[in-house]
Amino acid sequence: MTDPEKINHGQLGFLCFSFLSGFSTLFLIEAKLVKQDVWMSNLLAIVTSIGVLWLLTFVQSQHPQLSMVEAFEKLLGKWFSKLALVIYLIYFLETGVLAYRAISWFYTTAILPNTAPNVLIILIVLVSSYSIYLGLGTLVRTVQFILPFFIVCICIVSLFILREVEINPFLPMLQSKLSVIIYGGMLSFGFPFGKAVVFGFLLSRVKNIKKTFVNLAAAVVLSGIYLLMASYLTFGALGIHLTKLSAFPFFTAIQLVKFGEYMERIEILIIAIWTIFTLFELIVLHYVFLIVIKQVFKIKETKPFIIPTGLLFYALAQISYTRMMDLAAYDFKILPFSSLLPTVIIPVLLTLLTLVRKRQRSMQDQASPIS
Repeated sequence: MTDPEKINHGQLGFLCFSFLSGFSTLFLIEAKLVKQDVWMSNLLAIVTSIGVLWLLTFVQSQHPQLSMVEAFEKLLGKWFSKLALVIYLIYFLETGVLAYRAISWFYTTAILPNTAPNVLIILIVLVSSYSIYLGLGTLVRTVQFILPFFIVCICIVSLFILREVEINPFLPMLQSKLSVIIYGGMLSFGFPFGKAVVFGFLLSRVKNIKKTFVNLAAAVVLSGIYLLMASYLTFGALGIHLTKLSAFPFFTAIQLVKFGEYMERIEILIIAIWTIFTLFELIVLHYVFLIVIKQVFKIKETKPFIIPTGLLFYALAQISYTRMMDLAAYDFKILPFSSLLPTVIIPVLLTLLTLVRKRQRSMQDQASPIS
């Protein structure tokens, strides 16, 4: 589980892309709100996410011998660091429960209507727990194997959907108020781009920290391009009105794809890859949750806690968002604000404290007598 195995910066970038891109196109909430100006909201979220990643990589680079959770304690002190880390634990639980519920609602609504959501959730928890036993290295190698299939499938499906697009659906531009575009950016940052903060806790597992930021930023940009492409194709194929009415608009657009007269339901292949990517997201969240648990409670070995923490995710997912409307309302009204503390405010605070300590060390070095 929390093994000392190191990964390289490219593998971290691949993992970040899959983490952000899983079901990021499932609801397209910000697209339904901002309509053809959604690209502005997505751009705002992408830039903010890259900025937060830069802050976290800067903090990690100034504490190369420490993990991020240890840097928390050095910068914030024993008790304030525990408080901050508990906030992250709550955020990881919140994000994990949302992902579990999103995938279960999608399957029970569109694919397996006679299957109980809790059955799907417990199966995913078991897969996630087993994957953590295998370690981070196994996970990133699996991502590297699956990612080419995802890219090929999405490109092929997108080309077929593009045939249905007759005019540029992002025109005319600037049809939404500035406040709406900004709120759309907050929605897009809350889900999916703000989740990139999770990778701050994996930076110490990377062999070369200097190249990490570029790869993480590239992953965020590519995930943003994928999300924009999904919005463009969905608006172009379905129209803005039908997109707003659809529960899973991009999935609905994919269902239009046919290869000839006989080969249909190509969306099943896309669903399989979406599911795998969402599994990657849940595995990473569970993995990082255990890393933080280890620091907060000073646990020597976290392997015995893999199944119990997995069951914690299951228990919370079982009682949360029991209706799909509850999930949509939380994503739209609460998540953009509840995610700001762990995804923006705490990284900014850590960076300021790191700069202050760096300046203090510099002043002390200048004031020390020359021997």
